[in-house]
Order: sequence, then C-alpha cells, then structure tokens
Amino acid sequence: MAKKKKNIILVIPAFLIMGAAVGLQTKDVIKQTLVGLIVGVVIYFFLSYRNKKINSNK
Repeated sequence: MAKKKKNIILVIPAFLIMGAAVGLQTKDVIKQTLVGLIVGVVIYFFLSYRNKKINSNK
C-alpha cells in the first residue's frame, strides 16, 4: 500500500485563490483575498491539530 502524502499545506493557497475569485466578482479583490488567506491559515492549523490528535490515538 502506498504511503499517503501529507498535502495539508495546499489548503492555504486554495482558499487564497478562492478568495481572489470571489473578490473579482464583487470588485473587492484585496479584501476577499486577505479573508481567504486568513481562513486558509485557520483551517490549516485546525486540520493539522486534528490529524495529530487522530494519529496519536493509533
């Protein structure tokens, strides 16, 4: 069985790009991009904490 890659860091640029796309539609690119960046960082830390907690139980 192949070892799973840990690509959790890719959550941050994904939310950044989603925020930029929403910003283009609402004519507020900078604000929405920053919101996307902040949300991406928060979700990254949440997922990394959750994964550490799950892996420590095994």
